[in-house]
Amino acid sequence: MSKTLTFTVSVTFEDKITDDNEVLEVAQNIARAIELECGGMGIAPESSETFTRSVEVKPQFLDEVVTNKVV
Repeated sequence: MSKTLTFTVSVTFEDKITDDNEVLEVAQNIARAIELECGGMGIAPESSETFTRSVEVKPQFLDEVVTNKVV
C-alpha cells in the first residue's frame, strides 16, 4: 500500500455554486475540517501507530490544490 490515499468526496448544496472563488473556499473548508478532525478523534486507523501528516483537496475543474499540514 501507499502512504497517500486518494478519496473522492461529493458535497451537495441547496443552491448552485458556480464562482471559482466560492468553489476554492469550499475546498479550503473541507481541508480545514479534516485537519481539525485529525487533532481530535483522528482519521488514521485506530489500531495503527500512524497519524495524518497533511491533507490536500483539489476542487473539480480547477487547477488549485488546497494543502493543509497537520500538526
